[in-house]
Amino acid sequence: MSFISTFPPEYLTDVVVLRGGGRDKKGNPITPQEIALAACIVAPGSSFEGDNRSAAATSRAALYRDIDPAFSFQPKDRVRIPQGTRMAGEWALDGLPEEWPMGVEVALVRP
Repeated sequence: MSFISTFPPEYLTDVVVLRGGGRDKKGNPITPQEIALAACIVAPGSSFEGDNRSAAATSRAALYRDIDPAFSFQPKDRVRIPQGTRMAGEWALDGLPEEWPMGVEVALVRP
């Protein structure tokens, strides 16, 4: 049984994993690889408003999906959640993904 299939379809969103990118030896931009992932759940996490040394706020979220033997997250991946959906924007992985018997949990943070 799929963990994600137990949720109503309106809870699910497709995301794009951005892998690689950056700049080459000459400073030219390298286009990141875009990997589409269907049927994910993105849930809000905590928000940290900073301290007396910083005015920057930090937002966190979590992405959940079924285990897929053909794909695994890498530490430097970024996740783009499409505009018009909850938690839209680009997120970075925060730590290593957690693999559970029924699915994968990925902590996200706004870069």
